[in-house]
Amino acid sequence: MLETSFLLSFIGFFIVLTPLVFVHEFGHYYAAIKSGVKVETFSIGFGPELFGFNDKKDTRWKFSLIPLGGYVKMKGELFNPIDNSNNTSLTKDTFTEASLLSRFIIVASGPIANLIFGSFLITSLYAFNGKYVSTSIIDTVIDSKPAKVAGILPGDKIISINDELVENFQEIKVVVEKNPNISMQFKILRNDTVLFLNVVPEEFFDERSKSTVGRIGVTAKPMVLTKLTLIEAFKIGIYDTLKLTIEWIKGLKTLLTFNIDKKDIIGPVGIAKISGSSLNQGFFSIIFLMAVLSINLGLINLLPIPALDGGYIVLQIYEFVFKKPLPSQIQIFLLKFGFVFLLMLMFIITAFDLGF
Repeated sequence: MLETSFLLSFIGFFIVLTPLVFVHEFGHYYAAIKSGVKVETFSIGFGPELFGFNDKKDTRWKFSLIPLGGYVKMKGELFNPIDNSNNTSLTKDTFTEASLLSRFIIVASGPIANLIFGSFLITSLYAFNGKYVSTSIIDTVIDSKPAKVAGILPGDKIISINDELVENFQEIKVVVEKNPNISMQFKILRNDTVLFLNVVPEEFFDERSKSTVGRIGVTAKPMVLTKLTLIEAFKIGIYDTLKLTIEWIKGLKTLLTFNIDKKDIIGPVGIAKISGSSLNQGFFSIIFLMAVLSINLGLINLLPIPALDGGYIVLQIYEFVFKKPLPSQIQIFLLKFGFVFLLMLMFIITAFDLGF
């Protein structure tokens, strides 16, 4: 049973991660080719090559041994003409000879490709399968809690809170959490009758957000699968992409302030487990997981850490401001530091994944 679970997680990991890495690196590749920069290597994975081929432009496309990412190697990528006397080796098809704008586009295209791909997957999922939507109908009411005391019953539909319209349970949750110990007027539809009830959310300390929020003691009806038109799917897909981006930024802020439980940090092992679970749940679960991870991958690569795309963007901003690039020795040092930092971070996250 353990071997089957491990194999499923392993397969799921590759099914989910490999296309995302390919999309990311293809973003870099396509922008480079369009900018006239020669791409020498397009690799899925790191380390020794397992297999590959050369295309007509003499780009080596390959799969490598360590499947935790990938890279595109461009001609002259680390060469700095300012502090290198061998200027004769420079040609127009090198990365460093491309304009600053072209280099910025090449670097930014990887993360942007992931963000677009994630949004495309979400939109496609909604267009072909529909979207599970929570309603504003109450399923259960907990005894002795504010909702019960106020007279709310199972089956009641909440229309508005303090004249603020609510369409689903998530919107109700957001309003209630912001107003602990404050009386609010709930507009309720019960059968065909409209009622107005005053509810005072009780204080509750949320361990996840480390803050005091409001609770009224109700649960929602199960979500309903709603069919969407292509235009609706596109609009909601873009909206959900933005919402996932905002939630990611909030999560990063929490991480940087150390207000996060290590159990909430997911690395390669955690992704493999979730991927295996999604594989069990079916095609649409895999697609949604890929969409979320693609958006996360794009955002992570925009972080200003050397060896990530965001680190290169910072160097290009420096070059734009000071009208010259950093010396190549410093760039190479930062690149090495970034790789070491990311490897250490990977080991720590993997340790958290394994329960250490």
